Amino acid sequence: MVDDEPLARLALREYILLTSTDIEVVGEASNGEDAISFLQEHQDIDIILADIQMPRMNGVELLTAIRKISFSREPLIIMLSAYNDYAYVRDSFVLGAFDYMLKAKLDEAYIAPVLQKTVEELNRRQRDSASVPPQNEDEAVCSMLHRLAVSNSSDFTDYEKNENLKQGLNIVRKHVGEKNQELVLIRLSQTIQFEHTHRIISQTILTVLNKDKHVRNCFVCRHDDRHYILFFTFPEQRSMMAIRSLTHSILTDIKIRIRQFLNLNLSIGISDVANGFMQWNRLFLQAERLSALSYYNGYDYLFYPEAERPTIMQTEDWKEDWTLFKSELLHALKEDNKTLWKQRMQQGFELLVESFPSSPDRIRSALSDLIWKAGSLIYQKGKSSEKLHERFPYPVEYVRQLETLDETIQWIEQFLNMLHEELHQEIESATISLSPVVAKAKAILEQCYYEEIHLSNISEIVGVSESYLSKQFAKEIGMNFIPFLTNLRINKAKEGLENGLKIYDVAEKVGYVNTEHFSRIFKKVTGVSPLAYRKAYER
Repeated sequence: MVDDEPLARLALREYILLTSTDIEVVGEASNGEDAISFLQEHQDIDIILADIQMPRMNGVELLTAIRKISFSREPLIIMLSAYNDYAYVRDSFVLGAFDYMLKAKLDEAYIAPVLQKTVEELNRRQRDSASVPPQNEDEAVCSMLHRLAVSNSSDFTDYEKNENLKQGLNIVRKHVGEKNQELVLIRLSQTIQFEHTHRIISQTILTVLNKDKHVRNCFVCRHDDRHYILFFTFPEQRSMMAIRSLTHSILTDIKIRIRQFLNLNLSIGISDVANGFMQWNRLFLQAERLSALSYYNGYDYLFYPEAERPTIMQTEDWKEDWTLFKSELLHALKEDNKTLWKQRMQQGFELLVESFPSSPDRIRSALSDLIWKAGSLIYQKGKSSEKLHERFPYPVEYVRQLETLDETIQWIEQFLNMLHEELHQEIESATISLSPVVAKAKAILEQCYYEEIHLSNISEIVGVSESYLSKQFAKEIGMNFIPFLTNLRINKAKEGLENGLKIYDVAEKVGYVNTEHFSRIFKKVTGVSPLAYRKAYER
């Protein structure tokens, strides 16, 4: 059971004891991060009950993390939600949740049929697993390689005593070998949820690999909806330079083809070279860290081991400095000085990058906590947060989803800027008059938002340089040109969807030629897909 409310866990435990003799509660966690730690040590869990709304790691993020754990059998996950969590519930089902329960309805009669259905499904899966036909050898090799990559190497120390494990390792040795191993993790610039697209990606990678006569041993495994793992071995005597040259040529070809065919950019992490099947997990973790460097550098790069920057600050020093920074930033936000909090924020980002130069997840976690504490200032001052939440819904979760550090810095600056304005409304004029240049630019955007319009076009029309307009627009409007245009288009799109228009019609009317691109932008801004938004409005 994973829930940040102790009373909710206590009540749930009692209901389970009352309604089912088949289920034993073997563990509890107050947040997603603790749950992951528990599950990594206890991989025989059958059922996970998880709250959707939790600090630090919410239920949807927990589901994503659970998919990376190698279980002996997949657990069934039941989400606990409030009435207003429908968007999260939909995301949960996409990520593989089995069922969900409304927390407001929890009682013995409500829980019993859900648990009964869950137990029946577990029993069915157990029966079916006994009659599953054996995999072909390629599938068996890929499955075993993936297990070696994502599982701790200590899990295989006693493999001689496990006949199935021993057989799987022998198949890997036969088809792959253990000499000059290299692992590559390909990170797509966005999550892909369509199977036909994944088939195109896999086929593109295999086409490139089969074209190169020097590639003898390589297996391609889909890790999840965003990552592919390539397992290479180079059994012939080759220098490290020759291996790198060959790998670079192959991956560059893959990168170019996927960008051309699917308009997807890649961040590719390439491990060093090692020998022995016990090394696959280390190589995977290294490649995973390297592929995540897209957070700092953007996409369309190949990251080799030397791209990792060492951490130069000790953990204790970081905690002390970060605590002091948060205190100073929150104090600066309470002051009506507009520049003070921006200076503090810049110092905070410098501290983060210095502390975690190759760990974006640590940065996202620290910033989520910062956003949580900054947002609480609104309540402390007794002000309404409606306007802030309308512009920045679910900010703690949203900051974890931002793809790059530059994008994160820009978004947090906009969030804190609006927060500061809300805190000091009585000091600042509620209606700040715009300069003629910015007022004219804003009017043009509001009139021509559906056209292919760029900052350079607007600057020519209003008669100033592009850089001046960009700077002045952000200063007076409170956000940059592109986010303002995007929000304008999405608000117009909402009106169309509320009137029952088709999604492709709405996309075209607000200036998006590609419907899939429109859907991605809409979900990024609103948190739900256009289809889900229209259905919710119809209800």
